[in-house]
Amino acid sequence: MVTRKAELPPPGAPDVLYIIDLSGYVFRAYHAIQTPLTSPTGEPTHATYGTVSMLSKLVDERKPAFLAVAMDSPGRTFRDDLDERYKAHRPAPPPDLHVQMARCKEIVEAYRIPIYIAEGLEADDLLAVAVARAKERGLRVVIVSSDKDLMQLVDADRVMLWDGRDKVYGPTEVEEKFGVPPAQLRDLLALVGDTSDNVPGVPGVGLKTAADLLKEFGTLDGVYAGLDRVKRQKIRDNLREHEADARLSQKLVSLHMEAEVDFDFEALRYGGADVARLRALFTELGFTRFIKAVPASAPVGGKRRAITTRDELAAFAAEVQKAGRLAIEVHATSREAMRAHVCGLALAHERGQSVYVPIGHRYLGVPAQLVMADIAAVLGPILADPAIVKLGHDLKFSDVLLRRHGLSLRGVTFDTMLASYLLDAEASHELADVAERDAGVKMQPFEELAPKKRGQAQRALDDVEIEQATGYAAAFPEVVLTLAEQQTPRLEAAHLGDLFTKIELPLASVLAQMEYTGVLVDPKALASLGEEMAKELAVLEKRAHDAAGKEWNLASPRQLETILFDELKLRSLRKTKTGRSTDADVLEQLSEDHPLPGIVLEHRAIAKLKGTYVDALPKLVHPETGRIHTRWSQAVAATGRLSSQDPNLQNIPIRTELGRHIRRAFVAPPGYVVLSADYSQIELRVLAHLSKDPVLVDAFRTGQDVHTRTAMEIFGVEASEVTAEMRARSKTINFGVIYGMGEAALARRLDIPRADAARFIDAYFQRYRGVHEFMERTMTEARHTQVVQTMLGRRRMVPDVHSSDRGRRAYAERIAQNTPIQGSSADLLKLAMVRLGEPVVPGARMVLTVHDELTFEVPADRVEEAKEKVREVMETVFPLDVPLVVNVGAGSTWADAH
Repeated sequence: MVTRKAELPPPGAPDVLYIIDLSGYVFRAYHAIQTPLTSPTGEPTHATYGTVSMLSKLVDERKPAFLAVAMDSPGRTFRDDLDERYKAHRPAPPPDLHVQMARCKEIVEAYRIPIYIAEGLEADDLLAVAVARAKERGLRVVIVSSDKDLMQLVDADRVMLWDGRDKVYGPTEVEEKFGVPPAQLRDLLALVGDTSDNVPGVPGVGLKTAADLLKEFGTLDGVYAGLDRVKRQKIRDNLREHEADARLSQKLVSLHMEAEVDFDFEALRYGGADVARLRALFTELGFTRFIKAVPASAPVGGKRRAITTRDELAAFAAEVQKAGRLAIEVHATSREAMRAHVCGLALAHERGQSVYVPIGHRYLGVPAQLVMADIAAVLGPILADPAIVKLGHDLKFSDVLLRRHGLSLRGVTFDTMLASYLLDAEASHELADVAERDAGVKMQPFEELAPKKRGQAQRALDDVEIEQATGYAAAFPEVVLTLAEQQTPRLEAAHLGDLFTKIELPLASVLAQMEYTGVLVDPKALASLGEEMAKELAVLEKRAHDAAGKEWNLASPRQLETILFDELKLRSLRKTKTGRSTDADVLEQLSEDHPLPGIVLEHRAIAKLKGTYVDALPKLVHPETGRIHTRWSQAVAATGRLSSQDPNLQNIPIRTELGRHIRRAFVAPPGYVVLSADYSQIELRVLAHLSKDPVLVDAFRTGQDVHTRTAMEIFGVEASEVTAEMRARSKTINFGVIYGMGEAALARRLDIPRADAARFIDAYFQRYRGVHEFMERTMTEARHTQVVQTMLGRRRMVPDVHSSDRGRRAYAERIAQNTPIQGSSADLLKLAMVRLGEPVVPGARMVLTVHDELTFEVPADRVEEAKEKVREVMETVFPLDVPLVVNVGAGSTWADAH
């Protein structure tokens, strides 16, 4: 006879109930996943993650018409009363399993799946009754479990989906596995027993023996009725001696079909998840993969209207005054706040009641709009009132735009971009991305509002009709209010509240002032420097031609590759997708073999500085202010450091002669001087504080040169015997430790054999054992939580510490080691900026920050006073075990001050 293999019903079959043994699944997921996972707040999640994987796959792929879950009750069951030995050998569930079981129940509720749970009963019993009730209602059933006890329920209309293996069991598969059909499985399990549950069974009776007995005698009762006919003496004796255990085992493996189950047919009909709740849970748990799978919704509905009269604006302002809060987005023609043209303001004080105030739309037939003077008169007092809380996304941008029009933005309490940055620094922080990721809201893309026409530039908002623009623009503050509700509890749960409110939010205002103020440059000095650099480039170009033996284009990597490797026959060190690498590392190594690579490196460095700064800076001078206004970014660098763009002032070399020449073009206005304050070796001081290493701490407390001290420790010499080369190598090792530099990288950097580099690193950690132990603690914590933190609580997620990809894992380990140090240093500088945000002396203003340095313009007659105040604030900004030291200088140019 041909037997029919079991199959799952087709997806979405209207007469099928899927019922899940949730407790069993969570328990197995807990023990199956070897790598412990945690949420951004440190909550254990590996079993939760496995369970969500199963649930999401089942819902997405099977599209169940009816769906339910069964769970064990937490207390004793009737089986414990039958036999005290039942599961007694199992240890108490570990606390992290208990936490995850509760979290899984919460997730199931968010999926809107009915849960069967009853005191004194196990999930198996409730599931069995639900299956029986389903059959009475004419439903087919898929049991999602890997519990063999539940295979008793399998028949022509009921199959089991072995969840971990995607294997389907029907009557044929059960008999193939156990040797008996589902109807005899209970008695087979009674004879065999189950060591995992302490079900005793009969000693010496395995699956094959039990199956043979049941084939011959039919049932357990039949076995004992015909005991004398059992052929094997040993089996017959064991059956007789352990009959009580066999009978008890039968009761233990029997499914309790008298359990009370509320089989509400309509409640089982699956209508989809609570999307908002599910998204919030996945976001809280850090389940990025599943967040993306949750469908997004349209922005909050409600009235979105344009305000085009002063009376309407006044009425809305009264509502804001009463509400005590205002979400705001200043829409403009670009993200360059110092140059953009303001199109309008989007405002909301409650969700579903947003407005758009157009003031700068410029198209043929545009209707009457308010002007900025109206905004200043009606909204100016509200914007400046710190008692009315302000919310927005990247409010620094709006702040600068408003400052340009004489308006002040005070009372900022929430910025959804900065909240997103703190919660996950490496995610996208564009409002549309944050809205979809954190709140499940899909915003209208601007390209959809104003489609780009072929061959034409992208239109700006001011070219869009006000009626169309209103729906798009007014959505921004609505989304901000929605996001603030979602992000606030997450910030608190992750202990990021203080970092958010005491550093990042006030820093945004400081940066807005710096961006608005700008910095003064001398175009003539840059022009003169450009001419000198052009001459030097010409000399280097001639030398490069001579070294190659012919003329060639130094800007062509392809020509350089051919000359180096085909004509000069130099060694090819690294391949790229398009050929042989000629990057800086390769050229630096090849410069030992031939003069050409060194010449090219020097030419590249000068050409880059000339193009990036010397030639570009004069073009960036603002036509109205005569100053350069870089854009400061808080939410870009995952380390917590600030960055700048248009121009990027962070990359001007500090210690090279060319870098100093460029800095000399940054000048003080008449009556002022440039004051520069630079933290000395702040990252090494932070390392000393975090590691508590006695040698490193002592060096800083006693004012020793830390690189000299390291040379003394590594080379075993007195201070007077430390050579310049020893100190230089020790400096490289000191900073290499901070950045997770391995022996290979150190060998390249110091141009020494790898074995020597390994010995240097070993010697370093032998002498600085506290540093080594700190690094080990940091890595252990990172592997456990997949999160690293700075002193002030800034977090960076490092999930790749468990990656099977060696390169990704090594990179994550370097981040884990570096973030507490570099991130803490960045936090200290930011804290100093906040405390120095108000003028240190009348007329002073902060204009630049580069790495660990702050630069001010200070009235010439208040320089000494300003020096002392800046030094005091920066050196006492946060208590460390070692002193913070700040070098302060002043001069007519930035270079002179440094």
